[in-house]
Amino acid sequence: MATESIIRIILSIIVLIVIIVILSRFRVNKGKTPPDDSLEVMEKRLENGEITQEEYDEAKRRRGK
Repeated sequence: MATESIIRIILSIIVLIVIIVILSRFRVNKGKTPPDDSLEVMEKRLENGEITQEEYDEAKRRRGK
């Protein structure tokens, strides 16, 4: 009887640890921001002078917007 209680306690602790690890991984992934839209990236590059207006218009045309 005593060994059954010890085994149950150990298994309960293992299950709790696994649940905590899984939940913590989900929280870490939830905080990440999704990558920017390609058109937004092109717009930022246009504002920074990295590309010309023509290149931006071409990218916009390719996206169908």
